[in-house]
Amino acid sequence: MQMNLNAKASLYKALSEPIRLRILSFTLRQEESPCICDIAKEIKKDQSVAFRHIEILRAAGLIEAVKKGKRLLCSIPDKQKARAFLEG
Repeated sequence: MQMNLNAKASLYKALSEPIRLRILSFTLRQEESPCICDIAKEIKKDQSVAFRHIEILRAAGLIEAVKKGKRLLCSIPDKQKARAFLEG
């Protein structure tokens, strides 16, 4: 039970920041997995700031990040769940 509550707390923390909601929304709208440089441009922040937010989303299971060469590509494993959080 405690682990379940910790997972929920992590999820709610990830969704509590408007920048992270913008990252989710942007990533969801892309046909291909955007790289962190594209996400940083979208949220008008440095890549280091975008990375910190992506790490929180990743820890909550909302985003997956895969390194391809020098690029960090982000995707949403459960698009339906992400849409539900953004709409409701």
